[in-house]
Amino acid sequence: MSEALTILNRLMETIQTRAQERPAGSYTTKLIEGGVGKIGKKVIEEAAEVVEAAAEEGAEGKEHFTYEVGDLLYHTMVMMAWRGVTLDDVAAELGRREGIGGLVEKASRTQPGDNPA
Repeated sequence: MSEALTILNRLMETIQTRAQERPAGSYTTKLIEGGVGKIGKKVIEEAAEVVEAAAEEGAEGKEHFTYEVGDLLYHTMVMMAWRGVTLDDVAAELGRREGIGGLVEKASRTQPGDNPA
């Protein structure tokens, strides 16, 4: 397993443990106890910061973008733990989509009467 995957797995395990044990003074605990509303607000905030940082140029822009992606991944993983979704679940979904064109996959989810964007 690559170092990146090892780190992501270790982080997810820590988040899942905090979600179960809810230790006092833990930021993860605070988010979990706030539910979808609190976690979702942070995910949206971090996603906006990722987009803003992506437009920044040079090495400093790349560093800032990387930092913000880290924040977004962490908060998304907290939502995953709250929802009971694992990295393996997400990997299985991505594996299911492998080899399917993005537009084809999106069309398969469009219901009659939907207004596709």
